[in-house]
Amino acid sequence: MLTSRSIVAGVCCAVTFSFTACSSSGPSASGDLSERYTYARQQAERENYDRAIVELEALMFAARATTLEDEVLYTLADSYYRSEQYILAIDIYRRLLEQTPGSPYARDAQFMLAKSHKELSPVYARDQEHTRKAIREFSLYLDLYPLPKAPDEIREDIEMFKGLIELNPDNDDYRRKLDAASSEYERADKVQESIRSITELREKLAHSEFSIAEQYITLDEYRAAEVFFDNILRTYPDTSYFEQAWRGKIDVLIRLGKWYEARAALEAYDRQFPENMDRVENYRDRILKHFSNS
Repeated sequence: MLTSRSIVAGVCCAVTFSFTACSSSGPSASGDLSERYTYARQQAERENYDRAIVELEALMFAARATTLEDEVLYTLADSYYRSEQYILAIDIYRRLLEQTPGSPYARDAQFMLAKSHKELSPVYARDQEHTRKAIREFSLYLDLYPLPKAPDEIREDIEMFKGLIELNPDNDDYRRKLDAASSEYERADKVQESIRSITELREKLAHSEFSIAEQYITLDEYRAAEVFFDNILRTYPDTSYFEQAWRGKIDVLIRLGKWYEARAALEAYDRQFPENMDRVENYRDRILKHFSNS
């Protein structure tokens, strides 16, 4: 049978448990700005991204115009990215770049902004808005933050400064230069990834244009198909679809009865791909036959 004393004891235990559970969850609006950010960053480091995001969103405006502003924004954007919330990551990376352009986080934010757009880039048959934006942001990253030297040369500098430090371990200038060279060498991976990503994404855009041209051919809309083939020839000469677009252009010109233009296109193809003339042999025979009968 419950007595009044046991009921009071039970209530006290419940209150104590509740207080302990709440206090272990960490500050959500308590503590100073630095403590709250430290807690949020720890949550992100432990991959508790949902919790980190809740804390960082609360800090985002409180940290405005403080020394923590760029750190809060970058950690929030990174948490969004790692939890695959790429649209939100894009918004915060861009906000960091606009609000704190001189931040030491700006360089990485530009790179991650490009990566976020790349993550949203769909298959070639769908709208390519994010593909184009990813190319633009990767290109901007390469323009704004070029490597001072080739990666191999940076690696040679690292080995040189390591050797100099062994000879003169008290030389702070050597250590600073070693740290700078090491940082640049680590960034070389991001530069190479940016270059590879641009190549990959341009290939996707060319594929998208080529597939549209093929669809127009299926619909007997040869003039529209020619427009898309021409766009590939003009815009994506560095892709595997460049050669295919030349063949497509010759084909639609023949279908349209533009024999002089078809012959000129065939000659242009021969100049650029003499080793592939067997691929257009049928077109060549049809063009020669037309002019021999004229």
